[in-house]
Amino acid sequence: MSITGTLREISAAYAKKQPQQVDWLTGETPVLDVIPFEEASHALWNVYEEISEVSGGGFVDMDAPLDAIDVDSRLRKVDLSIMGARMFCPEDKARAFGGRDKYFAKKTPKALRKLGADAEKAILYRNLRQYALDGDAVIDAGGHDDGCWSILAVRFVPGETIGLYSPGGFTQGGLLNVSAINGGGLYENEQGVLGYGIRFKGYFGMQIANPHTVAALVNVTPDAHPTPVMVDNLLDMVRAQKDTYLFCHRKVLSILAESGKGAAFQMAPGDRNVDRRIAEWNGVPIVTSYNFLDATEKSVAVKR
Repeated sequence: MSITGTLREISAAYAKKQPQQVDWLTGETPVLDVIPFEEASHALWNVYEEISEVSGGGFVDMDAPLDAIDVDSRLRKVDLSIMGARMFCPEDKARAFGGRDKYFAKKTPKALRKLGADAEKAILYRNLRQYALDGDAVIDAGGHDDGCWSILAVRFVPGETIGLYSPGGFTQGGLLNVSAINGGGLYENEQGVLGYGIRFKGYFGMQIANPHTVAALVNVTPDAHPTPVMVDNLLDMVRAQKDTYLFCHRKVLSILAESGKGAAFQMAPGDRNVDRRIAEWNGVPIVTSYNFLDATEKSVAVKR
């Protein structure tokens, strides 16, 4: 039976032999840690149904025939991406560490933290923010230089806006498959150095199939603060309810606190459901990440 849940929940179900992997991957990725994932339809891609129109239905008089409801849809396909990397250990360094296995064991936590941070940044900018920009689901805070931040509003919906994982993964009992390069023997890398190598690989993806689930508040600067109405409108654009989050850089919290004085912005320690939440806006969790660009985003021309 497939599991839908966060990487931590999936790891508890499928990655019992290497449970530490999820801690390393999500240690510096608060956003990645709260995204729900579901099993893709195929090993390397997911086929899903996109609803284009629903018509008919409604109330009718007593004893009158019921209206027919027509649901028009089309099949879509989204490819999974590889979350992975290679690690190389020169022969002499392996000897100094007491063997290649000890070297890789020592370096793997740092490598996976970097891998997780890169994956989170890709989700934030290549998936979520870009989808909002492409669909004009954008609100302009008013900054016009290239020292901006963004605030993302995302509502996760099973089968629509959600993370994906390959059904063929976890064969080794870990979120990522770890394999020795060249069978664990010596080989020559691109620079001609002899050594040993391993590679990490897993198939994951991000599906967004509902335009009312992702929106962005862009061009936020120290001098261009979003108003409470802007933040409320941002949440309205994604029809905020259960499983809705605001994502931003940690430094944006002070801006939101200034904008939402009173009841809108509240500091809130993490609870059992959203461990990485540190604040909320009218009950919507705010999750901050240092994997957002820190006041270095280019200003976005927003259609008026």
